[in-house]
Amino acid sequence: MKFFIILYFLLVGVDALRLHMKVPDYIQKNKYYFGEKSYNSLIKNIESHKVKNLYFSEKLDTVISEDSDPHENKLEDYSITKINPFITDNLASLSVKNEVNTVFIDPGQPNIYIQTAGQIVSGIESLLFPGIVLSIIFSIVSSNMPMRNGPSGSPFLNLPGVRKDMNKDKEIMKAANISLQSFAGSPEIFEECTEVVSYLKNSTIYENAGAEIPRGILLEGPPGTGKTLLAKAIASEAEANFVSVAASEFVELFVGLGAVKIRNLFKTARENTPCIIFIDEIDAVGRQRGTASSMGGNEEREQTLNQLLAEMDGFADNKDILVIAATNRRDILDTALLRPGRFDRIINVPYPDIDSRKKILESYTKNKKFSPAVNMGLIAELTAGFSGAQLKNLLNEAAIFTARRGNTTITDVDILNSLDKLIVGIVKNNDSRDEHAKRRVAIHESGHAILAAVFHKYFDLKKVSIQSTYSGAGGYTVFNEHRNITDSGLYTKDLLFKRLVIGMGGKAAENVYYGDADVSVGAVQDLKQTNSLAQRMIGNYGMGTTKLETFYNEDLDTARISSKYSDHTKEQLDDEALSLVNNAYIEAKKILRSNKEIVDLLVEKLLDQKILTGSEVQKLIDDMNRDDTEYDA
Repeated sequence: MKFFIILYFLLVGVDALRLHMKVPDYIQKNKYYFGEKSYNSLIKNIESHKVKNLYFSEKLDTVISEDSDPHENKLEDYSITKINPFITDNLASLSVKNEVNTVFIDPGQPNIYIQTAGQIVSGIESLLFPGIVLSIIFSIVSSNMPMRNGPSGSPFLNLPGVRKDMNKDKEIMKAANISLQSFAGSPEIFEECTEVVSYLKNSTIYENAGAEIPRGILLEGPPGTGKTLLAKAIASEAEANFVSVAASEFVELFVGLGAVKIRNLFKTARENTPCIIFIDEIDAVGRQRGTASSMGGNEEREQTLNQLLAEMDGFADNKDILVIAATNRRDILDTALLRPGRFDRIINVPYPDIDSRKKILESYTKNKKFSPAVNMGLIAELTAGFSGAQLKNLLNEAAIFTARRGNTTITDVDILNSLDKLIVGIVKNNDSRDEHAKRRVAIHESGHAILAAVFHKYFDLKKVSIQSTYSGAGGYTVFNEHRNITDSGLYTKDLLFKRLVIGMGGKAAENVYYGDADVSVGAVQDLKQTNSLAQRMIGNYGMGTTKLETFYNEDLDTARISSKYSDHTKEQLDDEALSLVNNAYIEAKKILRSNKEIVDLLVEKLLDQKILTGSEVQKLIDDMNRDDTEYDA
């Protein structure tokens, strides 16, 4: 008997399970056709026992109620109500209390085929990213591997970033008509390079004298002075094969690839002698080994440098191979790279002097029309410290100014305007400053100009302006030392002190006119320059007092004293430098007070004309002095 009772309940349970499995399927398929019922109506129906079953969705945001009394249309037996998941417990408790069957619908199992496809896609996604990374690494490695059977049999010239035609650079130089005559710099440098070309063209006379062609020539100097131009000129005129490469092309991600490029480069050069190899910006691979920036002896850059050293002066024969390199950072190059046997000749290409600047300016006038009034000698004098590239840019800016006016003939005004643009920045055409601000600027710049004019035996005042610029300057004064001083380079302590006085002239003028309490921040750049010069005078030029008269600071680039010196020495240097600036400031105020009438006149002229040349300022001073003399007489 007990057996049949147990069997009965098992059958009932299985039947109920089948029922609960079928009903949710029906609900899932037809739930979009069920009518909606409000939450309040659902509660009333549960409490009045009109609901038979409640089906909660898997997200618990909807509930489907099944009526106790079936309808003719089965869809009318079900209603759907949207609920907040937080009230699920309360609603389920109410259902149990009123003996309503409650069912929580489980998410259905996905189709076996869909499940398998999903697993396959997931597997592909997990392998996709590592595959992409490996393919990129493989492509980099394979692209940098030496090509054994490339065009012209040259493994190096098939590497990325290097031209396949060895003499293509040379043909470009000839097509551009670049020769040694294109270099208008120092004649001594021109002669050094001419010798190299002469040897390559006719080596007999040099061999009879027991001379050998230099194995390497290092062109070093500031940017824009013509180092690359010299290499191009030598390549254009020399009767030799030529290949150029930037040193940065040897720097690779993987250790050893740069060394491979070096080996292949020199192998190609030995197969095509005589040959000139030009390496631009050699400091990219030629830095001093063992410095703090290195990561170890096996670093890629050091491996490349070691290979370059071995190829330039090792067991291999480099006869009729000339290496020309260019850099503006000779100080960081490895000492082994600079020794004779690798770079036998080191040519310093400096900023051009006034004669060279004039020649460079004249060389860039060939494709431009200039007014007869343009004085290239004056422009060369005004551009002290300019490189050849800057001089070319100066004339190009002047041509742009000319075209902006709708003209084709460049005047001296166009050149001076372009010079102002390069030195002080773009001048504002619309000056929105009030009259008080303009007068303060005029007073400030008059202080500089008057002091430069007072020291006319040492300095040549070129221009004074109260035009504001987009670089932040409210005005500017242009002056420089006379040519005999700049050519000799022998700056005395007295001369440099006078530069300090002129530098403090703007602040001194404001102090004379407005007093200590109303001096503006307009002199911040003047203070920076004068204090820097004073630091150099004491620390580097031996122009201190008795205690620091023979002191020398090794940190030439920073103008600040090195940390290896004592605090007492640092304090003395700061005190003496500050004393120099203070004395210059006092001297500037003294001179301006004694010439206040001239300063007043110059201020009014500047407010009226905005710009005055040095000759106009000097004439103003001479006329004032002449009037005073006649009045005294």
